[in-house]
Amino acid sequence: MLTITASAKKHLKTKCIWANKKYVRLDLKPSGCAGLEYTWDYCDAPSPTDRLVDNLVVVSSEAQSAVSGSTIDYNTERVGSYLTVENPNVLNACGCGVSFTI
Repeated sequence: MLTITASAKKHLKTKCIWANKKYVRLDLKPSGCAGLEYTWDYCDAPSPTDRLVDNLVVVSSEAQSAVSGSTIDYNTERVGSYLTVENPNVLNACGCGVSFTI
């Protein structure tokens, strides 16, 4: 369903420790000029309709089909570091890269 690279796992596990939570939660919300945006949060337990990936990332039931086949990666550059979601389901994205259409 979802691939999480080793660097992303390390980063997300560290963030969970800092937040004193067990999992990272990935969801979608309506936003931006293209329609949807990823949201990241923390939780201690998935709901019955959520999907747990690699015992680390909880994907909401609403986001499951939209992120299916995606890869989460963590990139470090001179100017900063950030998570990326390479999503093959994206049909269109806004110019700033924040919002997208499925």
